Amino acid sequence: MPAAFIPGMPPVVTALHQEGLLERAFHESLYPQLLFRAEAMREEAEANIGTSIFMTRRGLLPAITRPVRASDGEAIPQTLNYEQWVATLERYWGAIDTSITEARHALADTLGSNLQALGEQAGQSVNLIARNALYSAYSGGHTTLIDAALSADVTIHVSSLNGFRFVVTPGTNVAPAAVSSAIPLVISIAGVTGTRNVIAAAPDDSSDPDGPGVLTLSASLGAGIAARSAVLSSARPRILRAGGGTSVDAIGSSDIVTLQDFINATIVLRNNRVAPHPDGTYHCHVPNDAHGQVFADPAFQRLNTALPDGERYQTAFLGKLAGITFYANTECPNVLNSGNTKATGANALYSAGIHAETVNEGGTSIGRAVVTGRNAMYERWFDAKKYVSEAGMNGQQGDFAVTNNGISIDTEGVRLVLRAPVDRAMDLVGALWDITTCFPVPSDVAAGGPEFYKRAVELEFALG
Repeated sequence: MPAAFIPGMPPVVTALHQEGLLERAFHESLYPQLLFRAEAMREEAEANIGTSIFMTRRGLLPAITRPVRASDGEAIPQTLNYEQWVATLERYWGAIDTSITEARHALADTLGSNLQALGEQAGQSVNLIARNALYSAYSGGHTTLIDAALSADVTIHVSSLNGFRFVVTPGTNVAPAAVSSAIPLVISIAGVTGTRNVIAAAPDDSSDPDGPGVLTLSASLGAGIAARSAVLSSARPRILRAGGGTSVDAIGSSDIVTLQDFINATIVLRNNRVAPHPDGTYHCHVPNDAHGQVFADPAFQRLNTALPDGERYQTAFLGKLAGITFYANTECPNVLNSGNTKATGANALYSAGIHAETVNEGGTSIGRAVVTGRNAMYERWFDAKKYVSEAGMNGQQGDFAVTNNGISIDTEGVRLVLRAPVDRAMDLVGALWDITTCFPVPSDVAAGGPEFYKRAVELEFALG
């Protein structure tokens, strides 16, 4: 009979110890499809952890439609604008230990189950890193005031510094530069006449530099403004809100997304000359709530009148429509899955994962879909197996091949390390997943309109 007590084992494992003839099998739990990483164009990076890699992109020369005149003289050389966007390699890992001795007589294939769990954790972690990078970029430059401000104030307290800390000015500074008196960021504030220049940004929490913080202006406001007023960067990406409005506070519980909102997103991308993906369509990651909202849209219902046997109504899935391939994605950000929250108003909540508010002042939970074009995001990764030196390693390393509920989990580039037992009993096996990667989002300041990011459009709407 197995021992009633397992020395040194975690309580959760001890609680699973069975003395009867119960089935000792492990079954797979519910698991999301991991889709955001698939949006990234992957490139291996030959650099060290923490290294910032500046990627250069050139702008466009303006079209010339005036014929040459005899009085023009020689052709005048033109100046081509460039810009740079930054990728910084970071390392991520997770580990778990397994007692082989206790696993043999307490549970069925604990080591295999633990490795499965590690692979699932690795896949979901990398997917959320990619999601947060994409949504952080395309949510930036839109914020709200936490506190009311007076006419003479030269500082304002805002719910997020995301999109307000760096500036790229074609022909002036190629790489993103921190806002300063020499390189200010032009912003507009609801209730203030004209624009103002941001010359400094200071976060409330240094561990979250894009979180709530204080913006310093080059001149006083000139008017008293209320808390929750919208603050917008001149370089902000386009956000389409159900029902319109300049901030998340404009979204009420009845502001649901419609088919026209998605069509409008494709119009924005096409006007910015953003190419579709290689399959010929733009891609939209949309939460399941939004699928239901579109099915309630009268325009969509008219489009599918007398088609109860059509594929969309048979599957309750939008599929491919209006130049967009839709992906039902349960990992689209909301207040429950976007990291730690901070109060930014009586009801409003900021989420650290995407550096944006996920609940507005009216208490409405904000849903977010994103429509992407080609090369909206890259993945730069480093082969983690290169960490092993000539001294070798005490164990072995390999790759994951993990599925859950029939879903193949993307763990490409993730290193699996199994450490040989080093305890006195020689039965405690250490397992670890490890990846060095980053998901830079390229900017396009040197071409097109003033938006810093142009290759995707975010849609905001009310969740049920």
